[in-house]
Amino acid sequence: MNDQNQPFVPSGPRAAWRVRHPRLFTALACLVTGLIVFLVTFFSIVGHYRNEIEDYRAHYVKSSDKYDAGLLEAAIGLLDANALYDLPDRRELTETMIEAAIAAMGDRYGTFFTDAEYAEYSTGLAGNFVGIGVTVQQTDGGNARIVLVHAGSPAEESGLLAGDVITSVGDLRFIDGYDEAFAAIAGEAGTSVDLTVLRGAGTITVNVTRADVVKQTVIRRIENYGGSKIGYVYISGFDGHTYEQFRDAVSYLETEGVDALLFDVRSNGGGLLSEVAKVLAYLLPDGVIAYVDYRSDALSDYVISSQDGYVRMGAALPELYCEGGHRITVPVAVLVNGKTASAAELFTSALRDYATAAFDNALDVTVVGTTTYGKGTVQTTYPMSGGTALKMTIAHYDPPSRVNYDGEGIAPDEVVELTAEEEKISVYLRTKENDPQLLAALARLDQTVDP
Repeated sequence: MNDQNQPFVPSGPRAAWRVRHPRLFTALACLVTGLIVFLVTFFSIVGHYRNEIEDYRAHYVKSSDKYDAGLLEAAIGLLDANALYDLPDRRELTETMIEAAIAAMGDRYGTFFTDAEYAEYSTGLAGNFVGIGVTVQQTDGGNARIVLVHAGSPAEESGLLAGDVITSVGDLRFIDGYDEAFAAIAGEAGTSVDLTVLRGAGTITVNVTRADVVKQTVIRRIENYGGSKIGYVYISGFDGHTYEQFRDAVSYLETEGVDALLFDVRSNGGGLLSEVAKVLAYLLPDGVIAYVDYRSDALSDYVISSQDGYVRMGAALPELYCEGGHRITVPVAVLVNGKTASAAELFTSALRDYATAAFDNALDVTVVGTTTYGKGTVQTTYPMSGGTALKMTIAHYDPPSRVNYDGEGIAPDEVVELTAEEEKISVYLRTKENDPQLLAALARLDQTVDP
């Protein structure tokens, strides 16, 4: 036992060496300890990221199988060194190659968005924009006729009306350059613009302050035909505000006691799958709305369905669309044309499917017009670096009948063509007098209501 008042001093040759060279011993001990810590840390990191490294290697090999990186690099190098013309900058060249890959795949709906394009695209899908809140159509004389003044917009507050013709924006005349004058209507919220407007036989100047606008994708009115009171609903697209506008329109028409409903989706290019699903859930009995089938095994196919006021999209949590549920019971007609596409085709097909024996003839639906565009695919958008984004086609979607119309379109029950002159008239300005398709649909509904 050692005396507690005396320090412990090791003995032997190694102990003697440590006593004679304490600083050297300390330095060597620190070096060995550091080396051990480094090796432990290194192998720990390698072990932790081994799977990530292997995944990266697998991805690189897979990418190399898809294109010849060496050939691409050699070609770009030769072009850069010897070509008469200059290569675009790095970003533009990369974007161009991505767009070329999309085109080579034959993806008609894929695209690569620049940061500005993606911001505009996202805003459009959300159903909001900055402006004065009008939809215009070019006249034969080269001016801009207002065909729709969006509800609650600055244009409405300024007194602009459908049918007004804008001849100039500030000092820019439409007849001198339609695109330039049209672009000048847009601007930042809070700024104003002077419009010269033809109304009837007179000319007025209207100052409008730009603001955030909720796009109006649904309009409604009541059409009286024969002895029937028919509710008319036009849907221009399916964006982030369409369901709420559609629900309010149908609710109003039902409150007014209409005998039938006429849904017009002519020239409706589609929009959000989630939004058309809510619209259909509001109309259809509980059940299947659509099937989504992916090409990639990494993504799981799913079913869109509704029950008790909720719409479910696969394994996602169900979304409440209508407290207590809702369905239509009156006869329905749907107006379509060659520009009715994507979500608008699902809308049409799903309604008609539920009017067949396979779905117990739950609805009474007639489709009038011309064969639709034929787009039964789903696109998704992946945000990428620098605010850019890649939109690609990733799946087919089928209506409740599982009969896909991609590349073929939906044939109407009653084919009604428009003349070239009638085609020029905006759907917002069409009436029974200048729209044979509308007239035919109203006649079919009246016959159904009162045979």
